[in-house]
Amino acid sequence: MRKWILMLLTVSLVLGGCAPGTGFSDQQLEIAVEEPQTSSAVDPIQENQPPPIAKEVRLAYNPADSLNPYQMTTQLNRELVPLLYDGLTHLGPDFQPENQLAEEVVVEGNLCTVTLRNVQFSDGTLLSGEDVVYSLNIARQSDTNWATALQNVSSASVDAEGRVLIQLNRADADFAALMNFPVVQYGTAEADFPTGVSKYYVSGTWENGVTLTANPLYWQEIANIQHIYLVQSSDPDTLSFNLRTGDIDLAYSEQSDNDMSGSAPVNIQVPLTDFVYLGVNSQQGLLAQPEFRQAISKAINRDELVNTAYVSRARGALYPFHPAFWRLEGTDQSTPRQLAQADRLLDALGLEETDEHGIRMRYGQPVQLELLVNSENANRNAAATLIAEQLRQLGIQVEVVSQPFEQYTASLSAHNYDLYIGETRLLPNWDFSLLLSGGTLDFGTAYDQELAELEANYRVTGQGIVSLCARFQETFPFIPLVFRTGIVSSNLTFQSEMVATSQDIFYNITDW
Repeated sequence: MRKWILMLLTVSLVLGGCAPGTGFSDQQLEIAVEEPQTSSAVDPIQENQPPPIAKEVRLAYNPADSLNPYQMTTQLNRELVPLLYDGLTHLGPDFQPENQLAEEVVVEGNLCTVTLRNVQFSDGTLLSGEDVVYSLNIARQSDTNWATALQNVSSASVDAEGRVLIQLNRADADFAALMNFPVVQYGTAEADFPTGVSKYYVSGTWENGVTLTANPLYWQEIANIQHIYLVQSSDPDTLSFNLRTGDIDLAYSEQSDNDMSGSAPVNIQVPLTDFVYLGVNSQQGLLAQPEFRQAISKAINRDELVNTAYVSRARGALYPFHPAFWRLEGTDQSTPRQLAQADRLLDALGLEETDEHGIRMRYGQPVQLELLVNSENANRNAAATLIAEQLRQLGIQVEVVSQPFEQYTASLSAHNYDLYIGETRLLPNWDFSLLLSGGTLDFGTAYDQELAELEANYRVTGQGIVSLCARFQETFPFIPLVFRTGIVSSNLTFQSEMVATSQDIFYNITDW
C-alpha cells in the first residue's frame, strides 16, 4: 500500500495538485474580496464574530503504516479507523453501546442476535450478514485489540432472515459493548483499502498525504466536514509541534507526559478504561483482613493522585467500573478521603498503640508495608510516593520499592510484595474477573464467595451492580485508584460541540 500511496502522490505533484493551506484558502479569499478598501477601521460587529465553522480537517497519519484496519500497527493510524469503517456498535460517552450497523442487538444467555441496518458499502453494494461474519472472523484472527475483545466468541452464522447469530462461550450481558470491530466487504480484508460502510473513503492524495472524502452513500448525513487531509507524520512525538504550527488541526494523546493541551485552544477529555489499582497480597498478615484493606482505601486521597500524580488526566474511582458507566447512573461516585473512618477501623483491629514516630504497633513491632511499583512509569511512581505519604498519616509505614518491569513482574509472580500499583486496560464490558482470585492478574488476591457469586450473576444478567459494588467495598480484594483520561486537542471551531470516546475520538464528527 505504501507504494500505491507514493505513486498517487507523484501523480498529484505532476498534475499540480494543491495542498490545503497553500496560499489563500477559500475563506481567506472571500475575506480578501469582501474587505472594504476605503477604511482601515475595525468593524466592532465583525471583531466579535466567532471563527468560521470548519469544512475540512487535517489529521496526522503514518505513511509507513497501512490504512487497512486489520494490518495497521501504529496508534496514529488506528485512531482513524472509525472514519473509514463502522462497526456493529460503538460506545457512547457513558460507555453504553449504541447501534451503528446493527439495527438491534439482543443478548440472551450465550447467544447474541444482531439485526442489521439496510445500508450500503461505499461502493454501493448492500451490507449482508455474510459480510459481518467474514469481518468478525478476520477480527478474531487478527493481531489487534478486537481479537482480545472477541475471545468469548465461539462461532457466528447467518440465519434465514439475514440476522447474524453470535454464539458465546459464556454468557455476557454487556457483549454489545465489544462489537466495534470494523465491518468490511466480504473478500476485501487483504486489500490496501478494504471496502467499508464508512463516513469517509480514500479518494486520492494531495502533496503531503492522503485525501478522505465524505461518503455520499453513508447512512447518516455529514453536516460540514466534507474533506479530511491526512498529513504525513511518522513521529508521534512531533504532534504537539505540528498542532502549534497548524500543519494539523487535531491530535489525540493518552499519555500525560505528551500533553498537547497548551498547543491548541480546544481540549476535550476522553474517559478511558485504563484502570490503575492497588494490588493486595492478602496472604500477608494484616492484609488478609478485609477491615485493614478497607482502612487503606479510605486513607487514600484519590483527588491528590488525580491532580498531582496524573496532572488531572485521570478520574478517581472506588469500583472497577468507570464512574461514568451508565449502569452506575444515580449512584454516588465521589471519592472523598475518609481518614477518620480509617483510623477507627484500625483502632478496632487493636492497632491503637503507636511508637515515638506515630507508627502503629502490632505485637510490639511497627506496622510496615512494602509498595511495589514499576520504575519505568512516571505517573505510577508519583502515585506510589503520594500513597506512602497518605498511609503514613494513618500510622502505617510504607517503603516504596521501584523496580524495572522485568524484575517487577517477577516479584509479583513470586508474591514478593505487600502492595503493588498495577494498571490494566479493562474491556468495556467491565469484566474485572482477571483481577479476582483465580484470574490472570491474581498475585495473591483474597477470595470471597459472595463477591464471586455477585460478579458471576452480574456478568450473565447485567443486573445487581449496586449489590456487587457494595460487597466489593466490604472486601476490597484490590483497591481501585483512578481511571486514566486521554485528551483531544484541536485548533478548529465546529458547528456542534466535539465529543470523543475511548473507541472513537471522532464520535460525533457527522455533527461538527
